[in-house]
Amino acid sequence: MPIGNKEFMIIRNITENDRQAFYELEKQFYCSGATHRPYNAAITEKTFNYLLCKHENLWGYLMEDINTGEDVGYALLTSYWCNEDGGVVLIIDEFFIAEDQRGKGYGTLFLEFVENEFKDKAVSITLEVVTTNLNAKNLYKKKGYFPDGFEVLTKKL
Repeated sequence: MPIGNKEFMIIRNITENDRQAFYELEKQFYCSGATHRPYNAAITEKTFNYLLCKHENLWGYLMEDINTGEDVGYALLTSYWCNEDGGVVLIIDEFFIAEDQRGKGYGTLFLEFVENEFKDKAVSITLEVVTTNLNAKNLYKKKGYFPDGFEVLTKKL
């Protein structure tokens, strides 16, 4: 069931029927240079299964072209409470549009969908972008995303 339908794209929750599409799109994401971490099929499967549990702060979306039915991208969102912001912060954890589908407006429409969908549920939206991904950074800047002065530091457990 579509939850977002904007002109030429359907945005819908990921379901069991989307397993292969999600696996393929996530593999493309990890091989695209959007992250410095390697693709890991076991983590992809674990994430997909977790999405199906409908956890209260994990959302998975699949985007498809309304005319062709082709899967053009996916996104994973999560959230946490932030005392500094005084509420729930939505994190766009992964956001990927297939390389051959970029520049068609899918990314812009998805970001607008997220803002509308979560405007009464979160106080801000945050995301990470690899510093060398200039196209993504330009899109995010155009949509009002700016560096907040913090660096992301990570320690694997």
